[in-house]
Amino acid sequence: MNHITTIAQLTQILDQASPAECSKIMKRIRIDTSELEHCATWSDQSYTRNCLARNEKYELILLCWDIGAKTPIHDHGGKDCWVYQIQGTIQETRYQAFNLRLKETHQMTLSAQKLTYMNDSMGYHALENIANQRAMTLHIYVSPIDVCEVFNTQKGCFETKKMSYHTHQEKNTSMLVS
Repeated sequence: MNHITTIAQLTQILDQASPAECSKIMKRIRIDTSELEHCATWSDQSYTRNCLARNEKYELILLCWDIGAKTPIHDHGGKDCWVYQIQGTIQETRYQAFNLRLKETHQMTLSAQKLTYMNDSMGYHALENIANQRAMTLHIYVSPIDVCEVFNTQKGCFETKKMSYHTHQEKNTSMLVS
């Protein structure tokens, strides 16, 4: 099995692949932090979403996590999502909705070169940087996500959120969400 070591290789392969091939492709990724440093942006308030590529077939996003950064509990707008851990340690917590309440069903820790998969049939999830260092994850969605459902902890319900990017690569602006 040939490893995928650059974003250019990955986007070229994804451009030619069918959605059914995405799982096999993701297992071949071995992208080093140095390949992504020029795309990384950081916020001491949260995580950042940096679009590396987007077309009608897929969306490739680099998330940069400051210490303690976490997502709210969310779905994926009906899309398939793979998360590849580039650097650091992220904890994924999964949930199911039972009688209008969320129940934690699974928790796992991702370290460098680990992969996880999520779609809405599996429930909801949240990601959190649990290490005392920054982290980077590469997210691939089979067809882009423009909106998702995010759990509002104060109201105790899900709300629709329009997705946006902190940065994007200029050559991939044809379908970008602002």
